[in-house]
Amino acid sequence: MPRTIDQQIAEAENRVQRLKTKKRTKDTRRKIIVGATIIAAAFKDKALARSLTTLLESSLSREIDRRDVAPLLADLHTYIGKNDHE
Repeated sequence: MPRTIDQQIAEAENRVQRLKTKKRTKDTRRKIIVGATIIAAAFKDKALARSLTTLLESSLSREIDRRDVAPLLADLHTYIGKNDHE
């Protein structure tokens, strides 16, 4: 029995949703890989650590984001020798 136009549309919409989910998953994975690489490099290079702390402190506007990143910032400040956490 042939599929109706509505069935074909529904299948196409489902495929689009699956592709969008796959794209978001890949994007999230890429962000995690890049973030992990930058964080690891920052703990080997004080100039990069300073740049990363400056970027994070000036870019994070949501309180929950600042709270989640606070332990990382504290560790970076310790690494670069900043104890006052400006």
